[in-house]
Amino acid sequence: MTRIPQETRARLLEAATGLFAERGFHGVGVRDIALRADVNVAAANYHFGSKEDLYLAVLRSQFAAIRARLAANRAKLPVQMLAELDRGELVELLGSRITTMIEMLIGPPPSLHARLMIRELVDPSAALPVAVEEFLRPEIAESSAILARLEPCLDRATVERCIYSSMGQSLFYALARPALLRISGHDEFPADLAREVGHHVTEFTLGGIARLGALARGEQP
Repeated sequence: MTRIPQETRARLLEAATGLFAERGFHGVGVRDIALRADVNVAAANYHFGSKEDLYLAVLRSQFAAIRARLAANRAKLPVQMLAELDRGELVELLGSRITTMIEMLIGPPPSLHARLMIRELVDPSAALPVAVEEFLRPEIAESSAILARLEPCLDRATVERCIYSSMGQSLFYALARPALLRISGHDEFPADLAREVGHHVTEFTLGGIARLGALARGEQP
């Protein structure tokens, strides 16, 4: 039975997403994708032109999915609206962002969005500039804007380092997953671990910026 073009494109995108998440860009060929999608290589080339273009389409679809999940969890807000929030609301927004990202990173199971981004970070492709400019930089800017509202005396470099520190804590659970599971004696992370870690990283971040803010103001922390 002949498939309509939209269905073929969707099958290719789904197959490519799974394979790129499993093996990374460099470990996947167009034939692998076509085989999993149950289409011929010519169809893959027709719909996307090249493996690079297909990979970009996968990344962009996942960027959109992450943004949608952040919005659904009330973890995303236009920067211009931050001025309308009180401190409690800013803290809640920051916590929602951190927890949502950790939920995607460690699951269980880890989301395809997170697995794709980790693959790109540890084994970058030519698409890294797109990932940085279209996703990482805007998301870091949004988180930085929240921290800057919470501690206005901190300079931009300090705020960004605080964001990197919170990201590093979150990524650790994903990158060290096999070792952490072995240490804990579990086959999988507990279902409630992501929220517990999200709360911990949020509180750790708030404590860190409070101390840095006090130092910046010349106060005894």
